[in-house]
Order: sequence, then structure tokens, then C-alpha cells
Amino acid sequence: MLLQEWNRSCVPPWSEAELLHKVRSAIEEAGMTVDSSDLTMIPQNTIPLGDAESAKKVLRLVDQLEDNDDVQDVYANFDIPERVLEAVAG
Repeated sequence: MLLQEWNRSCVPPWSEAELLHKVRSAIEEAGMTVDSSDLTMIPQNTIPLGDAESAKKVLRLVDQLEDNDDVQDVYANFDIPERVLEAVAG
């Protein structure tokens, strides 16, 4: 579980893909509400993008892919530091 995503009303559990149904059932049997349960890709390795120019190019590409009606999901393994994100957004 990523600690920054945790709050008092929402706890995102993580499990192996083949255990998704069992984990969801166990949570519901415990009386908790499941808002959604989805499989997602989590990178084992990330690629740091330390400069604003590279970050802009990659973010523009991701935006274009997400806007394409033929694309269902977009996954990426880049890591942009906060200072670079602020520079790109500013």
C-alpha cells in the first residue's frame, strides 16, 4: 500500500492478480464497501526524468495517448521529481 494514498475512509489493498477476487470477497465479507477493484500495472523499475524538457515531451505523449479513442489504458514507468513537475506546470 502506498502511504500517501491512505486516508481514514479509503485503504487501497494490493495483492497478486490471481487473488483479486478473493481479496475483494474478504473485504466485503468483513462488512466494508468496495468502490472498485481493478488490475493495474505497477512498474518494477522507473526511469527518472530530471529535466523539464524531457518531462514535457513524455507528459505530452501520455496526454495524446489518453486522448486517443482507440487507446483504452496508458501505463508508464517514468518518475518526475516534484521540482521538475512544478517547473513544467509553471
